[in-house]
Amino acid sequence: MKQQRRRIAALLLSVCLLGGTVTGCAGTGKSAASKYQWSNVAIGGGGYVTGMEYNPKEEGLVYARTDIGGLYRRQKGTNWVPLTDFLGAEEWNYIGIESMATDPVEPNRVYFAGGTYMNDSAGLFASDDYGETWTRFDVPFGCGGNQSGRGCGERMCVNPNNNKEVWFGSRDSGLWKTSDYGKNWEEVTAFPVKGNYKQEGNSIGILWVTFDPTSTDMYVGAAMTDGTCIYKSTDGGESWTALSANAKGMYPLHAAFSANGKMYLAYSDNCGPNLSPSAGAVYVYDPKADAFTDITPDLNDGRQGGFGGISVDAQNPDTVVVSTLGWWSDNGDNLYYTTDGGESWSGLFDKNGGYQMDTSKAEWLDWGRGDGQAKTGWWVADVNINPFNSDEVMYGTGATIYSTTNMTKIGTEPVNIAFDAYGLEETAVFKMLAPPSKDDSPQLYSIMGDLTGFAHEDVTQCPDDAHFMKNGKPTDLDCAFLEPNIAVYASEEKTTTLTYTKDGGNTWESVQHKPDPATGGQVAMAADGSSFVWIPNSVSGKPYVTYDFGETWYYVEGLGFNAKITADRVNPKLFYASCDGMFYVSKDGGLNFESTGQMVAESAEPVSVFGQEGHVWLSSSTMIMYTEDAGESFENVKTLSTVDSIGFGKGKDDKSDPVIYAEGDDGTNGYGIYRSEDKGKSWTRINDDQHKFGNLNPKYITGDSNVYGRVYFCTDGRGIVMGDIAK
Repeated sequence: MKQQRRRIAALLLSVCLLGGTVTGCAGTGKSAASKYQWSNVAIGGGGYVTGMEYNPKEEGLVYARTDIGGLYRRQKGTNWVPLTDFLGAEEWNYIGIESMATDPVEPNRVYFAGGTYMNDSAGLFASDDYGETWTRFDVPFGCGGNQSGRGCGERMCVNPNNNKEVWFGSRDSGLWKTSDYGKNWEEVTAFPVKGNYKQEGNSIGILWVTFDPTSTDMYVGAAMTDGTCIYKSTDGGESWTALSANAKGMYPLHAAFSANGKMYLAYSDNCGPNLSPSAGAVYVYDPKADAFTDITPDLNDGRQGGFGGISVDAQNPDTVVVSTLGWWSDNGDNLYYTTDGGESWSGLFDKNGGYQMDTSKAEWLDWGRGDGQAKTGWWVADVNINPFNSDEVMYGTGATIYSTTNMTKIGTEPVNIAFDAYGLEETAVFKMLAPPSKDDSPQLYSIMGDLTGFAHEDVTQCPDDAHFMKNGKPTDLDCAFLEPNIAVYASEEKTTTLTYTKDGGNTWESVQHKPDPATGGQVAMAADGSSFVWIPNSVSGKPYVTYDFGETWYYVEGLGFNAKITADRVNPKLFYASCDGMFYVSKDGGLNFESTGQMVAESAEPVSVFGQEGHVWLSSSTMIMYTEDAGESFENVKTLSTVDSIGFGKGKDDKSDPVIYAEGDDGTNGYGIYRSEDKGKSWTRINDDQHKFGNLNPKYITGDSNVYGRVYFCTDGRGIVMGDIAK
């Protein structure tokens, strides 16, 4: 197979803000390039962390993989930093991480398998500098980083006896190996199976690869329906022997060897996480006796579901921790802990409880349950004991990473479980607004998948629980730019379709009287919050306006189907819309719209400029146009060949126009993030090819109304990316 290889310069990141400092590419015209520092609006995870792996040689070095947000690294004394931001729109599928491996001999070496969905391209990546730069080997099969069984593993493993060898188990194309640090890969045709179990139509294939630390023997787990799931090789993979069938109808999702050569296995009757297992077991395999022993924890605690991750303490070969998977208890998934090889177990919680949650650095994780009452988590598919600190047990959930700080005290004092994901951001974001500050208003409002959204009091700190919306799948968001503590968002929930705040997101109220049974759609709020227009997602597309937060509603007159709306950011009476290729304006707070007679592109999205009455910009694929007289006349901007979104931020000084930000292409410097300070006459690309941030969908960008040079934009899996001019 022809090898496709490239050297990719990855980002250099600061400890505190995870930001890379880059110099903007000069665009058309005379705009000066600026150095940018890239970071994230702090949330604290927000998505599924499918696996973590400590390096056994370098203390403090640990990697984490996510299903749609890329690969992360943490070193001693630092926060998590992203390693896959060099992947852009054309490579978005690689950002779902199927598996990873840290080298136990040369800790500078790290590997990952990238591929979000099996029907798209996949690659095996190698780095010899802790993930700062990568080579990629393209493979003839797909990966399923965001599909069934994505918490299994690790499918990738470095041979500790010969670290030039790295092994990878695919989902439908067998076992693969490199003998030159990942430069070239080939299929191990001697391996007898590919795995025949499918879940939700997806092949699960090979589950994990591991080595016995007391010999050169290696073991591979595969999802086989007859229970013959584990295979052993004593000759470097030249030949293989199947271990006897064990726990038929279940699958060993994870395996972990102890220093004395025993292999501990976590079983479930499916591979999770979308389908919750209904049964599970824990076994230990003794190679010397060639025998499995059932050591399943039984604490009479009502356990349901299966088991996900398993880990053995490097400092004590009889100390093991295993996680439940699919136990939807009020507490969440449990961790079981043994210090005698499974003869007896202790649990994080039983009917009386034996743990305490510390979410003080990300209080939204309390999820409305009260201070310190957060669940332990769900979808706990991987768990790891720090090889240098037996008290630290790290595990991933569907929302974040937690770590214990005193695990060895289990049974004698409450186990402290603390938020441990600062710097790792994995939300799929839909929209953000950064209005001018007033009366301690939030710095930013956001909406996103799974979590609904937040009112961010400080974009550098994870939000608290009060400012966590947590109610429905949102479709749009707006706020009053003159009174920024007032905001509204629309969602697809029937009973909470429209939800608003009057106190900066500290409390939220749902509209109780809807004029239409439809849900979702668009919202636009008057500059002072005195009214808002709602266009529900319905066949009729009929818009409505309310002046009392939904107590009474009125039909909006003058707009046709599929109108796109925005509110003036200065004059509460002015609203704007593009509809059927024409521009419309309302001068009575959104009740009546009239065409100004100006033609616009049918797909044009109107964006109002804060601080400037009557200023509206529209973008549509290959064009930008703007008005400064509420739509009576327009000017065309033709300096970007492609434009997907535009937004506005604070100008350099009080006399300057707002800075314009765009996602697009100037025809010279490639697709990226652009900035203009002269009304679009010239543009500067402010990101580079090492900072492309994966999948930039949906296309939405905005500046910060209070901070000159700051820009925010959406990603599908990398959270809210924030850029600042480097100091």
